[in-house]
Amino acid sequence: MSRTMKKKARAALDYPETWAGRAKHTAYRTADRVGPMASQARESAIGMAGNARDYAGTAREVASGRFEDARYWAAPRIDHAAVALEEQVAPRIAAMLAEMARRIDPAPPIVRRRGRMPMMVLLGGLAMGAVGFALYKRNARQWADTMSDTKDAVRGKVEHVRHRAQQTAQQAGETVEQKADELHNRMS
Repeated sequence: MSRTMKKKARAALDYPETWAGRAKHTAYRTADRVGPMASQARESAIGMAGNARDYAGTAREVASGRFEDARYWAAPRIDHAAVALEEQVAPRIAAMLAEMARRIDPAPPIVRRRGRMPMMVLLGGLAMGAVGFALYKRNARQWADTMSDTKDAVRGKVEHVRHRAQQTAQQAGETVEQKADELHNRMS
């Protein structure tokens, strides 16, 4: 047989006419090649799983020991950090929060200082009130005296005017009598 015929014959046997047939044929050939490798991989995976299980148990023991060591190492440091926070940071934060609360308070409380100044202001006010009261009393007496003097002065002037009016009325009456006598004498 010639080489070309072998090729053709192999080609005719190896490759079916349809596309689906060719794909099926290729899948069978690949399965024949992969099958032994898959069983080998399965056996290898079972062996590795046993090794992994052993390694996991060892890793768990090592990790738990290391974790306990980490806890022994971290506990005093965390305690020291807590003490430092309590003694150094907490008072500062508390003071800062108190200051912030004081600043944003809408009606801050009135701070009352007990000292000399309020007492001096109170005594000064009382002294000024006493002086004002004394001046008021003095002015009231002066006003009453002035009114009394004015009343007496007006009464004196009224008496003087009344006296002058009587004198004038007397003089006028005498003058009228004299004129009436003269007129009477002239007519008689």
